[in-house]
Amino acid sequence: MKNYYELLVQQCSVMADKLMLDCDGDRFTYGSLLDFVDRLVVSASEKGITSYKPILIIAEGPVYQVGAFLALERLGAVPILMHQDCSSDVVETIMQENNIYGMWQVGAMQNNFLRLDEAVADRYPWEVMGALTSGSTGVPKVLYRSFESWADFFQEQNRMFGVDADTVMFLHGSMSFTGNLNMFMSVLAAGGSVITCRRISGNYWNMLIMRNFATHIYMVPAKLQILGRAAMAENPNVRQIIAGSQLISLKAQQALRKTFTRADIILYYGTSELNYISYKHLKPNDTDSRNLGKPFDGVKVASVNGDLYVDTKYHVSGVKVPYCCGDTGYINAAGEIIFNGRKTDWINKGGYKISCLKLEQQIRNMDCVKDVAVMPFEDATRGQDIAAFVVTDGNTDSKKFRHDVGEYVDERERPKKLIFLEMLPLNDRGKVNKEALRELL
Repeated sequence: MKNYYELLVQQCSVMADKLMLDCDGDRFTYGSLLDFVDRLVVSASEKGITSYKPILIIAEGPVYQVGAFLALERLGAVPILMHQDCSSDVVETIMQENNIYGMWQVGAMQNNFLRLDEAVADRYPWEVMGALTSGSTGVPKVLYRSFESWADFFQEQNRMFGVDADTVMFLHGSMSFTGNLNMFMSVLAAGGSVITCRRISGNYWNMLIMRNFATHIYMVPAKLQILGRAAMAENPNVRQIIAGSQLISLKAQQALRKTFTRADIILYYGTSELNYISYKHLKPNDTDSRNLGKPFDGVKVASVNGDLYVDTKYHVSGVKVPYCCGDTGYINAAGEIIFNGRKTDWINKGGYKISCLKLEQQIRNMDCVKDVAVMPFEDATRGQDIAAFVVTDGNTDSKKFRHDVGEYVDERERPKKLIFLEMLPLNDRGKVNKEALRELL
């Protein structure tokens, strides 16, 4: 087996009639999903897409994202799923900076292929896919992967997350988010089912989870907070709630446990350049959200001068390990990773260093706060100062809040700018859209 299309073919040989994907009620068995992909293969082939060439996919929703991705793998091309909320200027920059061969726009109402660069070099055959970084601090970069860099780890991650043939996994968001795409493929490898949708609504998500008897939920914490705030009847069917890419607050955990009464909440730590790094089973009333748990089997983590270095064979092409992706922290006596945030998530206020991560945790402890994002802004006197974007319960007086926040943070860490929002803006990967917040400043 050399790619995910062949994985789908293998699963079809033994479970063609089993449900593989349900997106907003459009249901695909393993067999009908393969038929859908094969129709896209014919279309892509007719448009001149060739082997080993990197192709940017701009697809309409999760079904076409998965279908186009697998179709290009069948043709031997190198698929790269484009984030759905990037501007045309960003798309053009990505194509130019990464020497992309062509762009395939595909959906129910469109099917266009634009060939961009005839002279682009052939990719190595073992690079079966490209993936974009989150792009939260600039233009996303393309990272290339072999099939083995994910697939060889599926057995270990599925064992840890309890994913098997009986799994019904609910996930949400663009498949261009590598966490979603990886989880989809790991469920495919296990012979399970995936439930997803395009709407952003906690009540709607809960309805789908209940109606489809979902056993697993995979979401970034920003979306889990939305899910937890949607009051629903108890749901004892969900066994695992898997959260990645960000830290999950205690209040969000407690809200989720009220509905999903038998669920084990697992926080994992990973990066686009690498893969899964560590995991932690969250206990009730766990207040140490910086603790990212112990490394997965076969993964080694060390702290060098406060920077986290990871040694793993499950990484993108061209990376030399041990690798540091800009995260800071240390390893405690129990062998657990204590996360201090990304290097870019620190504020230098007149020489005094402030952790955005720590400050967000402290402000979240306020009873009236639903969500918060902290980031620096340029200040003529101090170089940088603190801006906090806060989502409250709606009954908060701004003057009183400015006073009360001083009881939770150090005086030097009191935000100079407080911006109150009804909801933090999210990108299509479910992460806080920092560019949108910068525009508000």
